[in-house]
Amino acid sequence: KTLTEAQKRIVEGEIRDAKLGGVGLEGKEKERFNEIQQELSKLSLKFSNNVLDSTKAFKKVITDAKEVAGLPESALALAAQTAVANGHEAATAASGPWVITLDFPSYLPVMTHCTYRPLREELYRAFISRASSGERDNTPIIEKILALKKERAQMLGYNSHADVSMAAKMATLPKAQALLEELRAASYDSAVQELADVQAFAKEAGAAEALKHWDMTFWAERMKEEQYELKEEELRPYFALPVVMDGMFALAQRLFQITITPADGTAPVWHPDVRLYKVACTQTGSPLAYFYLDPYSRPEEKRGGAWMDEVVGRSKLLGKTKSDVRLPVAHMVCNQSPPVGGDPSLMTFREVETMFHEFGHALQHMLTTQDEGMVAGIRGVEWDAVELPSQF
Repeated sequence: KTLTEAQKRIVEGEIRDAKLGGVGLEGKEKERFNEIQQELSKLSLKFSNNVLDSTKAFKKVITDAKEVAGLPESALALAAQTAVANGHEAATAASGPWVITLDFPSYLPVMTHCTYRPLREELYRAFISRASSGERDNTPIIEKILALKKERAQMLGYNSHADVSMAAKMATLPKAQALLEELRAASYDSAVQELADVQAFAKEAGAAEALKHWDMTFWAERMKEEQYELKEEELRPYFALPVVMDGMFALAQRLFQITITPADGTAPVWHPDVRLYKVACTQTGSPLAYFYLDPYSRPEEKRGGAWMDEVVGRSKLLGKTKSDVRLPVAHMVCNQSPPVGGDPSLMTFREVETMFHEFGHALQHMLTTQDEGMVAGIRGVEWDAVELPSQF
């Protein structure tokens, strides 16, 4: 039987991944390779848990209003809400107490707006030193991971882990290094000038000391406000989460002729904040896919950042009957500012960008028409190629 293009890609990918998975090794080499794989899995999990636990462990209780001077109302409200959740039942945005954490919706407003420099320094030092000392020190874990990945790469016939990683991507290591150097060379002089501009602006505005790392975001924001009359905080009321979702879904409908509607209750969710949506063909009404959205930051149980991944992929083989296709299901996870009180989440422009980015990934996964499950949606796509649709 002649293979289709999709089937050929599956075979090629499986052979490549088998080689990278050590299928060609034998005897003691094979045993050692498997030991390395198991150890790396454990170390990776330990690393992530250390970062998460270190982030959760930091809570700064503030009772003096001068220490939160400059923070916008949204940040004060979030800090007061966090204080209430941590036992300070009488906390208010106006009078405190306020609790600041290393969770990004709490951390970033302090670094951007707080005029009390000692607080910015304390948070900056705490943020960059997470999981770097004591029982949660990731330093030996990093060193062990690097050593094991180098050993594994050499067992597979590669010089480094970077070569192993690039073996499953579109680019090659030399091309990736050349691109990085091209970007560095093109941006370096501008970056130096921009740094000098911020330093000069801060000095003219009355900064008493030379700028440190915990000053850069603060003074860059002040310069932007003065030179461009742009205050991102003033944009937030226009980006309430329901409004953003309605706009994003309307754009998807116009571009792809799909209709997205809530499907809460159709399947279980892992947290009350999580929503389930159905994606259907606008013309026929037939369901095409489903996706979960977990939008808000929960530092006690979620790692930072944002990501999209599959729950299940589209597959003809795994359909309920021979004429059915199993529909794809995706999940989108963000860490944006949570709702405060009874108000909806008011998103920053960067959070809106992130939402659209992850939705671009989800659309690639959900709108595929490929019936071969192993190369449908985001499956079987090189990691450097998968970022193209996410520019949605």
